[in-house]
Amino acid sequence: MTIYSHSRLSTFEKCPLSYKYKYLDKIKPEIPFIGIEAYMGSTVHESLEYLYRRQKKMPDADISLILLLDKYETIWDENWSEDIKIVKEGMTKEDYFLQGKKILADYYKNNQPFDKEKTLSVEERIDVNIEGFKIMGFIDRIAVNNETGNLEIHDYKTSGRLPQISDLQNDRQLSLYQIGARKKYPEYDEKEAVVIYHYLKFNEEFRFHKTDEELNAVKNDIVDLIQTIELTSWENNFKPRVSKLCNWCEFSTICPAFQNSADQPV
Repeated sequence: MTIYSHSRLSTFEKCPLSYKYKYLDKIKPEIPFIGIEAYMGSTVHESLEYLYRRQKKMPDADISLILLLDKYETIWDENWSEDIKIVKEGMTKEDYFLQGKKILADYYKNNQPFDKEKTLSVEERIDVNIEGFKIMGFIDRIAVNNETGNLEIHDYKTSGRLPQISDLQNDRQLSLYQIGARKKYPEYDEKEAVVIYHYLKFNEEFRFHKTDEELNAVKNDIVDLIQTIELTSWENNFKPRVSKLCNWCEFSTICPAFQNSADQPV
């Protein structure tokens, strides 16, 4: 049985042909593209994972900022590859390294001594069954608020721009996180689970809670989408969807629609 994820569903929505190339044909891109923004983001995520794993294991220990930043530098150096691309003009590897360092320092100063919540898990895999369809995902951190006793689902973003509130409210991933966390930790008050998006570059938090009615609507939408994907698979009718995203698509060199659009006069 196919196990779906938010990323897998989103790929089909953006372009069915890209979905086929990636998940069914399992084609490996000729030239893998790793942007330095994504690399910096993953390094920050790994550093926060390290921080909260230590905090969970030794809740009374003092985890210094110097220790956290040293870990960040170690992860950065160990995973660096010359395949990582810097696209933005005027920016250097050092600029992005220092950006990530500042993000962690600001987060540390704003949240230290990390005693507002009890961390339950870090990088937790969640599995959701919706009408026989399996969906999985990974939550950056699940905690319980020490004051309210409510579940908190934390998601960390290193995006360079703040989102529209409406986009976050309609985010399918938010709903999957809430459903999965409630299932994983039923001993906590499931009615009050909160999803918290941390936009780290801006020191901004966005908190959301979806009602059962809203979650059921999302479940229905997910079922409709998966049924569309499976019908498309049965018919083998994966049509390309040309958009401005094509320029960043890892399959642009083999996509007939992209090649045709590139050949058209401007």
